[in-house]
Amino acid sequence: MSLPAPERSGDFFIKELQMSSRAKGPLQPNAEQPSAPVHNPDDDRRFMAEVLALAEKGAGRTSPNPLVGAVVVKDGRIIARAYHQRAGGPHAEVTALRTAGSQAVGSTLYVNLEPCCHYGKTPPCTDAILSAGISRVVCAMQDPNPRVKGEGIRILRSEGVGVKVGVLQAAAVKLNEAHIKYVLTGRPLVVLKIAQTLDGKIAFRNDQRVQITGEEAQQYVHWLRARYDAVLVGKNTVQVDNPRLTVRAIKGRDPLRLVLDSWEKLPRDRRIFEDNLDKKTILVSLDVSRRPRLNGEADNFHWRIPPNEMHQIDLREMLKVAGENQITSIMVEGGATVFGSFLRERLADKIQLVVAPTFFGEGISSLAGFRLVVPGGAVRLADMDVSRLGEDLLITGYPVWPEAEIPTDDDE
Repeated sequence: MSLPAPERSGDFFIKELQMSSRAKGPLQPNAEQPSAPVHNPDDDRRFMAEVLALAEKGAGRTSPNPLVGAVVVKDGRIIARAYHQRAGGPHAEVTALRTAGSQAVGSTLYVNLEPCCHYGKTPPCTDAILSAGISRVVCAMQDPNPRVKGEGIRILRSEGVGVKVGVLQAAAVKLNEAHIKYVLTGRPLVVLKIAQTLDGKIAFRNDQRVQITGEEAQQYVHWLRARYDAVLVGKNTVQVDNPRLTVRAIKGRDPLRLVLDSWEKLPRDRRIFEDNLDKKTILVSLDVSRRPRLNGEADNFHWRIPPNEMHQIDLREMLKVAGENQITSIMVEGGATVFGSFLRERLADKIQLVVAPTFFGEGISSLAGFRLVVPGGAVRLADMDVSRLGEDLLITGYPVWPEAEIPTDDDE
């Protein structure tokens, strides 16, 4: 079952990135040159919407590269479509131009991200665009990658190609929010996925495993797993729920599975270890631990992380290690102590809260170890979207810490 992502404006994420000096340049829209011919803005938006839909098809397979789609348009008609299908494979622009062939001369290329201008695993897309004879390029946003940062646009304009930037920018930023966070900080986007009752409970007091949400919500979680590079849980979740953390309800690739177990006390009969033939389960423990390696363990089976001042795994350091391993996104699936830790350390970038229409009364609350320091210092969600997953509610938003309010237009 294919489930659409809940839509949101993306404005908050843009503003958050613009608060960083590294992001102010790349994410500012640039109008087309004053001397350029006038084009219908509605057509530009319509074709860019097609580009974004194409880019979405690569979700879960292109990391650490961004999601990119491209269409070539001539005389108001799409003559070629493509999207980036896997890391290391041809870029969307190149594939679309190859499909268009000689018809690309004098046409318009629509792409959701500024074309690259550097050599990586593939040659620069700007070279392919110029060689194809494209007369106009419309891109949704500049590339925040320091290796690009507007240079691709400058090269194209210097060669006489008309370039328009900023069409459906908010949607483009939302689509690649994990990639943007990664290239700007070297760390993955952290998403807390919490399933709870109306009274904020995620389990009974006796640690008895219980399914809180309905079938549609369960399928949505599998859809999310297939999109993110990694999922993360704590030791108690593995001990009580005994999850696989794989993708089964839909067709998709399994994410990496990170398990926080400071002192490596989890028994190896848990399914997350038994089903590790793909070597995707990584045990994250303290570097002071001295548990012997098991026979046949993969080299990446352990990440040993220094302790923080509370003698727990330093989550900031763990995210740094994740970034060094080219993990651009992590979905945290539990439990309460882990959720609370990421919020307490202000490391959660996004919240996906699924609320079931039930009450548990006595039970385990969804957050542990997280509390307000001062009155009025509540963390709130910005750019919030509320939708239905069967009988459950899905609330999506971005945490705003008390002293980091969203800037108003007057502040920018």
